[in-house]
Amino acid sequence: MPTFDRNPADLGISECARLLACGELNSRALVDACLQRIGGEGKMLNAFIHVDGDMARAEADLSDLRRAECSPLSPLDGVPIALKDNIDVIGLPTTNGLGTSWMPSQDAGVVTLLRERGIVLIGKTNMHEGALGATTDNPHHGRTENPAVPGHTPGGSSGGSGAAVAARLCPGALGTDTMGSVRVPAAYCGIVGFKPSRGYWPISGVAPLVTELDTVGPMTRTVEDTAMLIDLPIERIDLEEIVLATLENFDGADVEPNAWNIYQEALARLRFAGATIRPMKLSDFDPSAARRVGFMVSEVEAMVAHESMMEACSDAFSPEFRSMLDFGARLPAARYVKAKRSLARVGRVFSEILDEADAIISLTGPQMAFPFDDEVPVTQADFTAPANFAGCPSVSLPILVAESARPVGLQVMAGIGRDADLVGIAAAIEKILDT
Repeated sequence: MPTFDRNPADLGISECARLLACGELNSRALVDACLQRIGGEGKMLNAFIHVDGDMARAEADLSDLRRAECSPLSPLDGVPIALKDNIDVIGLPTTNGLGTSWMPSQDAGVVTLLRERGIVLIGKTNMHEGALGATTDNPHHGRTENPAVPGHTPGGSSGGSGAAVAARLCPGALGTDTMGSVRVPAAYCGIVGFKPSRGYWPISGVAPLVTELDTVGPMTRTVEDTAMLIDLPIERIDLEEIVLATLENFDGADVEPNAWNIYQEALARLRFAGATIRPMKLSDFDPSAARRVGFMVSEVEAMVAHESMMEACSDAFSPEFRSMLDFGARLPAARYVKAKRSLARVGRVFSEILDEADAIISLTGPQMAFPFDDEVPVTQADFTAPANFAGCPSVSLPILVAESARPVGLQVMAGIGRDADLVGIAAAIEKILDT
């Protein structure tokens, strides 16, 4: 049995991989430490809906056997992660945040890829009901607390995954992102949230919201951890040789003053490090209007996805969620078609800007984590949704703030298919923001 002088649950993905490779840690000890923390101090966060310790330990033991035989499936063989509870895993129920559950007959496509790399699946995380919202104040499974700011929302809809990673209940987690549901909780919880390009990971076996916008993405503590989980190298990027764009379209948003000040300080640090930051403007683009259109499309497509379940199990849906689906059912077809065309146009103009700049940077959202009792701001996804409309990769990075302060996220977006470039740019920016 290897000896280790830190609690293994405190380790990030890349640290786990290094220690597993050199034999200073085994997967069983790592998984046991995570399970102990989930069932102990992590319980009050309510980050998980389902945890199967026996299944996770069995997977860890198999991983340790492979390493003992010098035949690991990948560098991440034996590293445990959590998954949002709209991602199917054989042997674990799926709820999609609803008041019911079902046992999937096969793994989601992304789960198959994880298993092929020997990654241990430790449990399913809490989420906003039906993935249509950004507070993770779930009427069926309870609210998930933000470990960085007690009494505040962790964001959503992947709030359980964000809270689990931030609280060091597991080294990493997967969420899903339709208009910001990985990046918003990453910003609120002070971690890294990455939305890959559309199609980077399969969405089969993921409860659908808007299939053209839905994306599975990792939530981790560092860019290096993200790169390992999505299996991309970190290429060295010289910030002095690239152009970062800011969007003047976001300047008119109702941004929380403290978040704006922290963002401006981050931009100043990047400029001091030699980055070229150029303001640009998209013609005929209003972020709030685009977000409203995206939410409208989400309500229609969510209604279609849940129609049969609503008929069979109406009690599984809260009145609030049912009212959204009812709105989707009543929306005229012509209005829905126009909305889809509008989102496609927004996606095209974003892609054009990303032909002129290496990346777009902004706040991840107009506000920081807020108390559960506060009115929920409607603008949470104003800055994140365009990356989904364009299908491009986007990441939220934590901006270093005082320990007692609420976390703030910096969003970085790159062109479609330029996920590896974005990882490199994000790593370079992270180095500046961490100092």
